[in-house]
This record gives sequence, C-alpha cells and structure tokens, in this order.
Amino acid sequence: MRWEGGASPFGLCGAGLGRARARAARLEAKHEITISWLPYELHPEIPDGGAPNNRQFSSLQPVAEELEVKLVSPNRFYPTRRAHQAALVVEYASPEKAPVYHDRLYASIWEDERDIEDPEVLAELAADLSVPPGLIERVVSNDELWPAVLSSMERAHEWGATGTPSWVIDNKLLVPGLQDDAFFDRVIERLTAIKMSEQNPE
Repeated sequence: MRWEGGASPFGLCGAGLGRARARAARLEAKHEITISWLPYELHPEIPDGGAPNNRQFSSLQPVAEELEVKLVSPNRFYPTRRAHQAALVVEYASPEKAPVYHDRLYASIWEDERDIEDPEVLAELAADLSVPPGLIERVVSNDELWPAVLSSMERAHEWGATGTPSWVIDNKLLVPGLQDDAFFDRVIERLTAIKMSEQNPE
C-alpha cells in the first residue's frame, strides 16, 4: 500500500513534520506500507519580496502547544517557492537529514522571521547537513527543481488536496488534516481488508 504525504513549511504540518515522519515510520513498520513526501506550495499568491502579515494566528496556538513548537506571528511572509526546492535538494542529497531541514524552515518562518526567499539563508540552514557546498544556492537561484514542485502540486490538485497536511492512500483516498495514529490504523486496516477481499473473492 502506497501513501503520498503533502507538506509545506508554511503550515503547522511544517512544525510537526519531524513528528509526522516519526509517525509515518511507525505506520510503515506496523502495516508494511510505503510513504513518500511531496512538496505543496500553500500560498503561491505571496509576491517576490514578501508581503506584510496582518494576522495573529491566535487560533493556532493550541495546535502549536500540542506539537511542542514555538509560534510567533511574523511581521512579514515570504514566498516558499525556493524553500520547497531547497528542501528537495536536501531530500535527494541527504535524505536522513530532511526532517531536520524541514524543522529549520518552519523555525525560520514562525520563530526567527528569516527571509526564506534568500538563497544564502536556505543554504545556511543546510550548512551541517551533508549537502554539497553551493548546491542549494545554485538550484534555487535558477529554479532548477521548480518543475518538480509544480508536478507535485498538479498531482495534489488532481487528488482534491487544497491544503496541508494531506494524505493520499493507495492513489485514491484523500485524508486531509492532522490525524492521530489510531485513525490511520483504522483506515489502513479497512483498506487492507478491502484489497484482500478483492484479490481473493469467494
């Protein structure tokens, strides 16, 4: 059984991505499934150079507390176009370090108010993550992996995803939002039973 998980550093899924990956590892081991992660640009309308933020996001504080992460409403939001490409570079070059990089992207937005449109900032976040020097700056400056991000988003839209996190199970069932292990256990067990009955009809 194959899962696709959509993620964005903008959403609280970015905050809990390390925890989500740990959950994914538990589910993979328990149910013998395969989970892959796909980029999803949550706010493509943000212009180059960023835009002022007029929201306080107080309703998200309980979620942040549950995930045990800091949430500071930034003065300005920056486009995530380059951040997604930088994350893909880390995924390819040093996959075991990808959760660390995602957590740093989140902190750059929601804790440190850094400009994640800046190639130097994106490279600095990966300085100790076994990524070849200069690779992130080159890739994001030239939009080399932007087609891969667009392809991922097109797939997500075909599935009906409109936000993050979103999970697509067996290329057919969309599960939006943050869900606990017990919920996914029930979904996986139910879908497995259906597949087995289809493969072994009486």
